[in-house]
Amino acid sequence: MPMELQTTSDLSLHQMVQAIVTVLAVINPVVCGSILLTLTPKLAPAQRRRKAVRVALSILIILIASALIGLRVLSVFGISLDVFRIVGGMIIAYMGFDMLSGRQTVGQATPTDDDAAASNSLAPLIMFAAGPGTITAVVTLAAVHTPDGLPVTAIVAAVVGAGVTFAVLLLAVGMGSRLGHGTQAMITRSMGLIVASMGMQFVLTDLKAFLSL
Repeated sequence: MPMELQTTSDLSLHQMVQAIVTVLAVINPVVCGSILLTLTPKLAPAQRRRKAVRVALSILIILIASALIGLRVLSVFGISLDVFRIVGGMIIAYMGFDMLSGRQTVGQATPTDDDAAASNSLAPLIMFAAGPGTITAVVTLAAVHTPDGLPVTAIVAAVVGAGVTFAVLLLAVGMGSRLGHGTQAMITRSMGLIVASMGMQFVLTDLKAFLSL
């Protein structure tokens, strides 16, 4: 295999892994599992599994749509791709620092204490997993990795992220209420370090490229 082709292949693999880890860290499937249990306290396991399917499909649709049309929306509003890369990286880094500090909690995603109303609404969970922060991450990945073509890395990351989240939601349904807040906090902080590091990497890399123009 020619050295140039091997280098390109290694770079693509690195970008793919980076995209998947970033999306998974921002979605935070473990916390999503806890939110599902919080929102559906009176539902049977079979009903919760159906809710998990709806959540995973919603996440998948939102993130793939963001990857496909996010850059076109930027062009419609005349937003520079270079500027968006830098700002997107800053937002991702901020989310990471927020996770590290422990301020990102399950309670923030629950809009009501009424069990019946909460059981019928998955909006808080979907907004947590595929909200503005996650959408920004996916669009930033599309902008950084494939600004001029099909955002394959962002799409694959969205598919893997939704799939892993679905698996964790099913696991949470099986475990019931045994998913402790201590475990959630530990995983959230660990993921926060990854998210913050990747966000800062995006900022510094794109800022260097922008200043060298």
